[in-house]
Amino acid sequence: MANPITIIKNDELLFEAESIQEAARFLSEHLSTAVSKCYDPIERGYVYHIPYTKGQDEYLFIAPEEIAKKRRKELEESGHPNARRIWLLSANPNEYDIDRAFSRYDILNWKRSRNFENGDIVFVYVSKGVQKVRYKVEVIEGLLPKDEVQYNSMFWKDKDKFEQSKEWNWTKVRLVDEIDSTELSLLQLREHGLNGNIQGPMELSGKLCNYIMSFFEHDLTEGFYPEVVPETLEEGQIKTVTVNVYERNPIARKKCMEHYGAQCHVCEMDFEKTYGDVGKDFIHVHHIKPLHEIKQGYVVDPINDLIPVCPNCHAMLHRKEHGEYLSIEQLKERISIAVH
Repeated sequence: MANPITIIKNDELLFEAESIQEAARFLSEHLSTAVSKCYDPIERGYVYHIPYTKGQDEYLFIAPEEIAKKRRKELEESGHPNARRIWLLSANPNEYDIDRAFSRYDILNWKRSRNFENGDIVFVYVSKGVQKVRYKVEVIEGLLPKDEVQYNSMFWKDKDKFEQSKEWNWTKVRLVDEIDSTELSLLQLREHGLNGNIQGPMELSGKLCNYIMSFFEHDLTEGFYPEVVPETLEEGQIKTVTVNVYERNPIARKKCMEHYGAQCHVCEMDFEKTYGDVGKDFIHVHHIKPLHEIKQGYVVDPINDLIPVCPNCHAMLHRKEHGEYLSIEQLKERISIAVH
């Protein structure tokens, strides 16, 4: 089967190959290196979106998403060296308020204490009084450039550690899922393959890896958190409205759905009833509290600040009429009038 690969160099199209073999041959000639040395960076590049740096140049390798997903599954099921790695690390809540941070943001900067790479999965064990694996995150940028690191003391409890953090290297991670279960306590981890305590980051494999992963089967963000939602079609162009960070936070969304369910609270659309299993748990969440009323330190309340809505109603709630956004009740009334 054809496996087309597009090669981007420094944000400009360099070459379009019909296969990974052709891409490797081209890159070999371009870099004056052996073909055998080109396969791994190309494969990790298109499967996990990992850029390849050579000198001052950065190369990206892009393949159709269905091909990338298929190859990712093959790599991970076979334990191939190019498969993304899975890590377990510890976070001290007495130093950094990780629960509050993930309640507010779904993307955080994290200390690069190992050579984390794009696509790696990290399970976060919260120590000091919690002693459970609580979070699953994905590395989306293995090494952040120093000039892109934003230092924020908001969630730091240990101010000395915060000052020390300015000397660290950083990784950017995306929250994938969270769970609070005694089955992921330190005692249970030891019974399933952990030797000793969790101190520095450790690469996971085998029995312990499979045990932890079994509790995090679903990617709560995939397919539910677009940066934008469609607003209207105008002269062939799709206009969009930005979805704010509180609406994309997977923890807040999960708790909102546990309380309200997955039915639109404006038009009562239920995707599972309409489309079957493919629509199960599909819904957007709308942030009710006006952004201009939010002050520093605000943490979203999933029950009082969020409400499930379908994508169409969500788009309408993000549109202004005479300079004002419609409320849930106002939009319900519009639908009622239109129906009758």
